[in-house]
Amino acid sequence: MKMPRALFRKTNLKIALLLAIVAVSMVVMGVLLSGMQESLSRSSYDTEMEEEASELKELLASAEEEASQNKETFDAIYQSKAASVAFMAANDAGFEATNAKMAEYRQLLDVDNVLVVKSDGTIVAKAAETKANFSYARFNYLRECLATGEPSRAVEIELPGEDWLCRYYAARLDADTMVVIEQNPEELRLLDAETSSTESVLRNISVGQNGYVFALSAQTYLIEFHPDADLIGRDALDAGIDVAQLEDGAVAQLNLDGEELYCRVSLIGDTYYVCAVPESDMAASRMVTVAVILFVFFAVIATVTLYGIFVMRQEERVGHENDHLVRVGRLRYNREVGKRAAIFTLVGFIAIVAVSFYMQTLFALSTQSVVNKERASSIAETIDRVNDRADELTVQYDERYLSKARVAAYILEANPALATKPKMQELADVLQVSGVYLFDGSGSMVVSNAPYEHFTLSTDETDQSFAFWQLLQGVDSYVQEPTEDEMTGELVQYIGVATYDDAGYTNGFVQVMVHAGRLEELLRSVQIDHVLDGVKAGSGGFAFAVSKADGTISYYPDASIQGKQATKVGLKESQIRGGYDDYITIGGETFYASSVETPDYFVYVAGPEGELMAQRLPLTLATGLIALACLAVVFCLIAFEPERMPAPLRSMTEDPNADRVFEIETPSGRRTKTESAASRWLNRSLDWSHMTPEQKLGYVLRLFVGVGVVAVFFSVLFKNQIFGTNSVFGYILGGGWERGLNIFALTASVMTACVIFTLSWVVQRVLHLLSDALSARGETVCRLLVSLTKYGAILGTLYWCLATVGVDTGTLLASAGLLTLAISFGAKDLVTDLLSGLFIIFEGEFRVGDTISVGTNTGTVMEIGIRTTKINDGNDNVIVLRNSAISNVVNRTKLDSFATIDVEVSVGEDLPHLENVLKEALPRIAERQPMIIDGPFYRGIVALTTSTMTVRVIARCSEKNRSALERNLKREMRLLLTRHDIAPYQLQFEHDEDDRAPLSEGEADELEGADSFVESQDASIGKYDEKRAKKDKDPDARPEA
Repeated sequence: MKMPRALFRKTNLKIALLLAIVAVSMVVMGVLLSGMQESLSRSSYDTEMEEEASELKELLASAEEEASQNKETFDAIYQSKAASVAFMAANDAGFEATNAKMAEYRQLLDVDNVLVVKSDGTIVAKAAETKANFSYARFNYLRECLATGEPSRAVEIELPGEDWLCRYYAARLDADTMVVIEQNPEELRLLDAETSSTESVLRNISVGQNGYVFALSAQTYLIEFHPDADLIGRDALDAGIDVAQLEDGAVAQLNLDGEELYCRVSLIGDTYYVCAVPESDMAASRMVTVAVILFVFFAVIATVTLYGIFVMRQEERVGHENDHLVRVGRLRYNREVGKRAAIFTLVGFIAIVAVSFYMQTLFALSTQSVVNKERASSIAETIDRVNDRADELTVQYDERYLSKARVAAYILEANPALATKPKMQELADVLQVSGVYLFDGSGSMVVSNAPYEHFTLSTDETDQSFAFWQLLQGVDSYVQEPTEDEMTGELVQYIGVATYDDAGYTNGFVQVMVHAGRLEELLRSVQIDHVLDGVKAGSGGFAFAVSKADGTISYYPDASIQGKQATKVGLKESQIRGGYDDYITIGGETFYASSVETPDYFVYVAGPEGELMAQRLPLTLATGLIALACLAVVFCLIAFEPERMPAPLRSMTEDPNADRVFEIETPSGRRTKTESAASRWLNRSLDWSHMTPEQKLGYVLRLFVGVGVVAVFFSVLFKNQIFGTNSVFGYILGGGWERGLNIFALTASVMTACVIFTLSWVVQRVLHLLSDALSARGETVCRLLVSLTKYGAILGTLYWCLATVGVDTGTLLASAGLLTLAISFGAKDLVTDLLSGLFIIFEGEFRVGDTISVGTNTGTVMEIGIRTTKINDGNDNVIVLRNSAISNVVNRTKLDSFATIDVEVSVGEDLPHLENVLKEALPRIAERQPMIIDGPFYRGIVALTTSTMTVRVIARCSEKNRSALERNLKREMRLLLTRHDIAPYQLQFEHDEDDRAPLSEGEADELEGADSFVESQDASIGKYDEKRAKKDKDPDARPEA
């Protein structure tokens, strides 16, 4: 019978509506998810950039103050050098206004040039050639010294076109003459670049993963700083920036050198500071997150929708039972379909929410981790650079202080009459040192500007002054490390230079004392606290350091924590190391941190957990609500239908796969379709049109999982090409995160498993293809290799995943000996049961709902556990079998079974008579036994002894009725034998001595009829076997009429 055309049209219309809803749901979910992800990302970046902008003013002001101090210190040094020449001129210390003397001073003072210049700019003497024309007004600052008597302000000349960069200092010689020091300020420039320049401030600021801050002039629109050095100095207009969008506090999308940037503009002074995040970074983050969530959403909604479509198509073929329908207003609710669709919907909804939350967590943590690591590496490079700079500064200042001491010795040697306390004080002021001391050859102080006298070098090696004895023993100079002064307790540094008599012999030494505060002030700018103070890593992120020497917090933004033992404020011993990448707790607050090791410190870059996870909840809730609404609409269309007549039933005899798929009742009481045990091992799948809705859905789910696994496989294989070198995938697979049970380890385990299983599947497919082309022996080897590949992939994945989550796999393998020992002490049975359970599950020998026979026990599988398997014997008796005891399993899961009985008959009984009795009785038995599907059939003699012969009778029935039917057949046979006076237990008979006597006519007819009956029984079974073989060969063949 054909289905009504109107009903067919309604079904197709409903299916089309379902597909349209799926398509609309995907579009809506994609648009809303992408829009919300973008909105939340931009909101997060807005907050971060606003914080960066608010802190930038303070950082720039601090840098400007630092630059001013650096310049003041640098100028004071060279002003002192100019003043020392003026002091020599005023105190008859060998001054001459000649080029030779200027060259001598140049070497003594360690400067680029020394000149004597008139007020009108005329050069009287010089140590080297100069580009300066001192008559120009630009040098008027130098002439101030002529009026004030104090060293002049610095004059800097920078003309790149003329390769001229010099800084000039002057001191008064007389009313019309001055001495000028010419010095290249490269040293000052390097110091500023490291500690106080715009670059030194902005290079320590990051926005997101690859975001940064660049600066451009508000007057000329020239780019003053950019991480890409090639862009520095370029015109912003030529680089593509729309300057109309450059307003203080503006948030805009700018194009810089072909790259789209999401920016926030801050105007500080006459410079625009732009916090910028590449749009490609934002898009990449959105793409991966949205793609994964969309894939899961599509899989879920497609699963629910396809199940409904499969059910509707099934109803077109076989109709549906009205018992499952419940009237709800003008609609009818299909309880059977609705129940399963509701389960799929609920599980799918949970999966969508879980994946959304998981992906948000994964990408937030991984992005933060990548940012932290990049920032930590950058800090480590900065620390190395500033440490080198600190060493250079120390050397430079040692040389400067030594130069001061040499000048003092030079002056005192040139004019010994200056060795008076007033002149020593004047000399100290000129040299800008705290003290000048003159010692004689015996180590006693002759004169100084100090308030004390009668000082002699100590002979105690531990005293500060003892080291200066070496100046009287042939050493020309000695620079002592800063120490605490024995008398004042202040941190001071002493430098000594030997003095010589006219014969060239040492006759004493000059010592200068400087307070080390000036050097300390400069070194402070390159210390760890100064380096880390300006570091910003995302919203609320910061850097801190732990000293490797004593384990104390060397720097922390909260001064109350700084200086304490790291383990006392929350850090664990295992967390105090380089390469750490996980959560930490400090002062009761939780942060996600990454660390790097430097020669002296463990440097951490940390971000607060709250800021890190702020986006998870809103996006997860939004995703869940959208998914729930879409799934609810699909569920209603599947489970509810308008009133209509059921489709006519279709004869199951027309289904060529009827012997492969049939209905069973599970131990829970639910009726479902399953595939026969023999069919499961066939190397071909069921025809799609003859699959049940559940089987089709299982196929679709396997397809979705396969697509996901393959997608992950190619993502791992080509991660750099697809996502870039600094991608989240690259970070996860790189293994830079902390080993342990965390989201990175779990994700890496899943991704690794996808790669291994994909390769394993490919290898197995190739082996299956080879087995079809090889001999029987080759096929055996291929199937063995398939099994080895499967188990190797499982064990390899398990081993890898255990190592990934932090398990010491080496120790685990070594403990195999302990496992063997445990087995020998009584755990053998338990371990054997566990291993057997795993193999049963992996091999798929049987499954829940199958009917199996294990030894003498036969029943339906209720549960397959790791240690035991439970079966129901049909009488509500639960048989618990140890997995290790399950062997020689007979899987009886098939459409029909055979009830078999064997009857022992005395060997002397007339067999033809017995067979004719069965011929007449078996059809009547079939009528009386409704459980018989086909038969009964006589199968002849199956056993023969000297006293008995065993006759077998079988009947086709369902497996659940087999035991009952066997009992009934035994009863029927007993009644039959009694009725025909056939005595199964008769032991004595009379025999005719002439065994060649001819048969009577009746006996011959009886024998002929019995033979005919036996042949017909064999033919009946044979026809059925031929029929099955034909269907297996050609599943689309039509049954014979």
